[in-house]
Amino acid sequence: MVRHAAPRLLRYAILAAVTLLLVACSGLGAPPPAPTAAPETPTPPPTVPVETPLPEPRCAVGRLTVGDIASVAVEWSAGVQGALERAREWRGDARLVGLQVGCQPLESAFRWEGTFYSDTAQAFFASDTRQTTPAEVDPAAVPNLPLERIDFGELHRALARAGYGDRSLLSPTSGLTVRLNAPTDPFGPPGTPADVVYHVAIDERGETRDLFVSAANWTIHSYQDRG
Repeated sequence: MVRHAAPRLLRYAILAAVTLLLVACSGLGAPPPAPTAAPETPTPPPTVPVETPLPEPRCAVGRLTVGDIASVAVEWSAGVQGALERAREWRGDARLVGLQVGCQPLESAFRWEGTFYSDTAQAFFASDTRQTTPAEVDPAAVPNLPLERIDFGELHRALARAGYGDRSLLSPTSGLTVRLNAPTDPFGPPGTPADVVYHVAIDERGETRDLFVSAANWTIHSYQDRG
């Protein structure tokens, strides 16, 4: 009995070893690892659009404000060109001697009224209304308005330095006027430098202040300050 049991046990041992070897090679010896859940991606919060306030249109209140002068600085060349074309239809020798800027009625647009003088016609011409006014003056005493000296941007900054904010209102009747202050044709209080001078009448706190701003040094002059 013992002699026959030994070979049988040997066969069982060999069979068990072969079985273990096959299991190891096939990868069935251990269960597959459990799948790992992917981390959740956080949902970003909704984007809130940032609204940039639109710039206030020119002449938004129906009359010029100090803030409108910044837009005048951008558009004045085209405005003067249109006024010059109308003046040259009147007289070929018409020359610009003054400029007034206001607001178009019921429109968000500027009104450009150039004052021109014709030596041959001995008369002034308003480009906006096309009205002519005879003038018995020496043509040499009527100075041209030097366009190369005009700078509305500096005018805007000069008023800001003096404490006039962009919402300060200009008089609707006079608007913004530009002329040359010359000995033969004064424009401004005594002591105003001889150069291009800007006039604005600003309504503030129930009072109207007439201001003359000289392009010579960007100083402000007023008859009211003279007592």
